[in-house]
Amino acid sequence: MAQPTAGPTVVRRQLGRRLRRLRQIAGDPSIDEVVAHRHLGLSRSKLYKLERGQHPAKPQDVAMLCMFYGAAPDEANALTALALATGTHSWWHVFGDDAVPAWFSLYVELEPAAASIRTYEAELIPGLLQTREYAEAVYRAMNPDDGDDIERRVQLRLQRQAILDRADPPRLHAVLSEGAIRRAVGGTEVMTTQLDKLRAMNDRPTITIDVLPFSAGAHASMETTFVLLDFPDATEDPPVVYLETPISAAYLQKPEDVNHFATLFKNTQARAVPLQEFQP
Repeated sequence: MAQPTAGPTVVRRQLGRRLRRLRQIAGDPSIDEVVAHRHLGLSRSKLYKLERGQHPAKPQDVAMLCMFYGAAPDEANALTALALATGTHSWWHVFGDDAVPAWFSLYVELEPAAASIRTYEAELIPGLLQTREYAEAVYRAMNPDDGDDIERRVQLRLQRQAILDRADPPRLHAVLSEGAIRRAVGGTEVMTTQLDKLRAMNDRPTITIDVLPFSAGAHASMETTFVLLDFPDATEDPPVVYLETPISAAYLQKPEDVNHFATLFKNTQARAVPLQEFQP
């Protein structure tokens, strides 16, 4: 079974940031000024997408840009190597391209690269902490007509959980509304097993689970649920906030947006209690 790894999208993002930084160091010419040099063979659209990690990169294009920007040989070699990795398949492709919606694919690649994951959930147990039976019940309730596709999606969700068993797992801090604990997804037996798993996972040194009781009243995150991903090197990979709806997702990276959600998490967590102290 494929193991979750940082996929080509993550590499593209890293490459794009480093190319953008090279352009800035080289005197910060505009994209239009760069593509005006016809020998580079780049269009404005192509360079724009390269810098934003939205497209696989050809090693020869990256090598030409490095030469144009005056990059040191070691830097040029490193970026060319990154370019080679931008065209590989993501680990989740073994489940079929249709197993992951396009708007979710970036998250599935970012998650294994994260050093820490902070999440607030109001209705659901986070996917990384779900049992098979709980995940299946969720998918059947939300997608009753999907049939055979449900099993593949459940398998993918369970496989994502492998990052928590690595030698260097991400730090996971989940704040759950009491509603997520009380809602009997799949029935009493399924939920009992799910709560047992939460307690077992909470015993791990890298996992913290808090519960926001109904008695806490109004709180900072009442209007949203979210995931905040932090990466080992914030310079190469700035934090990302992930917001999801049933049919789409948003990825926020502006420092002011990230800080806003970091504050939301801090203020929400301050009203919560540790899972082991929660009395339903």
